[in-house]
Amino acid sequence: MLNSISATIEYFLQEGKPNLRSCLSIAFEAAVSRNIGTIVIFTGIGEGPQIAVKEFLSQPRFAGIKIIAVTFPNGQLFQSKDGDVQIEIAPEIRSFLEEHRVPVVRAHLPFNPISAHYKNHGILGQDLTLMGNLLSIFGGSMSLCVQAALMTCDAGLLALGEHVITMTSDTAIIVRTSPTERLLTDFIIREILCKPLNLTIAKREKPHIDHAPQSSLEFPSLPQVLPPE
Repeated sequence: MLNSISATIEYFLQEGKPNLRSCLSIAFEAAVSRNIGTIVIFTGIGEGPQIAVKEFLSQPRFAGIKIIAVTFPNGQLFQSKDGDVQIEIAPEIRSFLEEHRVPVVRAHLPFNPISAHYKNHGILGQDLTLMGNLLSIFGGSMSLCVQAALMTCDAGLLALGEHVITMTSDTAIIVRTSPTERLLTDFIIREILCKPLNLTIAKREKPHIDHAPQSSLEFPSLPQVLPPE
């Protein structure tokens, strides 16, 4: 009786956008081999979903895969040398995604805190902020992968218990989805397909490699049974 499987995880030597095309390739290949029909892509400016449509969905064996884009909420600011900036998907890219029927989910990130009106009054809604920080031990993008799946399920674009691939530019995982409300009871990270080996952005590590794990590929069918209500 089979009681284990072996699978390969691709490890990038650094975090960030240089891994985007490799991450997309890994995600699409896994979608075919695991018979998964949806890839959720967290994106800041829409580049990942745009490449997915142009370079992957154009290939016959990937044509049946559905792409869903998830992006930062309206009004979220990021610090730069020029001051606070808001990351946006450009209108032309958004039009391109709409033309190719790629929905864009834009809402509050489930793990983001809700700030009080006055800074010295603390931060509200902290219950899930620790979850985001905890996931960062796997890499800076792991939290975004999980939140993208939750947000897409919250928006009604994914069903409870559905298996999908969710990814950023350097991390891709297979998850069993749930809405945010049922995160701790129903959500499962099923497989890690790729991730950074060195956390060069999240933890400011220098790129290096100490070992190169290798294994054979054997994939069972994914269980679809939901836990008791």
